Amino acid sequence: MIQHVLTRCLGVEPSDKDYRQLSLTLSAAVVCTMIAAFFCGYNTLVKLYWPLLIIDIIAVMLGLLTLFVLLRLKSPQVAKVILLLMVALVCFSVMEVRGNQSYSLAWAFLCPPLSIFLLGYIYGTIFSGVYLACLCALMLMNGEVWEDAAWQGGAFTNLVMIYLGLFAFACHYEASRRTAQKLLRESNEKLAQLAHQDPLTGLYNRRYLEDQMLQMDNESIFLAMVDVDDFKRINDAFGHEKGDQVLTQMGNLLRKIIGAEGVVGRWGGEEFVILHYADQPSVFIALLERLVTGVAEHSFSDVPPITISVGATTYYKGRHKASLRYVDDALYDAKESGKNRYAIMRHVVDE
Repeated sequence: MIQHVLTRCLGVEPSDKDYRQLSLTLSAAVVCTMIAAFFCGYNTLVKLYWPLLIIDIIAVMLGLLTLFVLLRLKSPQVAKVILLLMVALVCFSVMEVRGNQSYSLAWAFLCPPLSIFLLGYIYGTIFSGVYLACLCALMLMNGEVWEDAAWQGGAFTNLVMIYLGLFAFACHYEASRRTAQKLLRESNEKLAQLAHQDPLTGLYNRRYLEDQMLQMDNESIFLAMVDVDDFKRINDAFGHEKGDQVLTQMGNLLRKIIGAEGVVGRWGGEEFVILHYADQPSVFIALLERLVTGVAEHSFSDVPPITISVGATTYYKGRHKASLRYVDDALYDAKESGKNRYAIMRHVVDE
């Protein structure tokens, strides 16, 4: 309900930075107005007492004014001030009129936590300090004339309503805190995903691939670099949008061919990198053959047949830069040998 009202009236979503404060202000205004309305009925129907009834009517009007300023005039700070002044005015008026009868002094506990929730630590502390000073002055001036408070129906009602008010504020604050934590976790997960995912193809990006290489447990793995042959021709003839579609389809095809046997990612441009965990070089070479054949036989939408060139080597964790240089040289050999094929640095990979 609160979210619906804030979204409709103020255009605020739960992910917005001001949502928690606005939802707390709206909830506090509704709760305080409802408490004041309850006592209007109580002091009219149960026990008619004109001084408190007038105070309660004023409180309801201030509560409605707070909602009007917040939702129609869209002035949250002004609404917070009006709400706190309403609570402070009602609390002091009740304590002044009733003294310590019916445990009316318990209303003094409502304003300090609310001021911290609404105004923050600095301004909330200042407001609470002024509030405490006024409360002390009230008690010092009336301490000698106040009598012992009797436990009556009014005392019971006061304590129950104060408890429910504070409980409602605490529940809202906890729910708001959990929502904020959930949004923060989702944001962190999204950032982590963006940090290692290529935005175009959805594959792993170069940063993630290099991290995997440097952090792997085994001493060596098989490494392949795939380059789309004559990709510039596709961009020039069909446009960059079609070229992006080809890269996306290529990424999906490579991932399908590799399956669970390895990791495929986009290295940059039209280049892809494959990390393969085969136990034997022959298994890896068979994969290279499937890659070249599979791409050549695949039908890419609205473009002529596409082929790839693949360079392959063994990647050694302790020779990171050298291994990348070897696979780059192998890719160059495949390109120079006519494309649509794979090449292996044989002094690194033995069949």
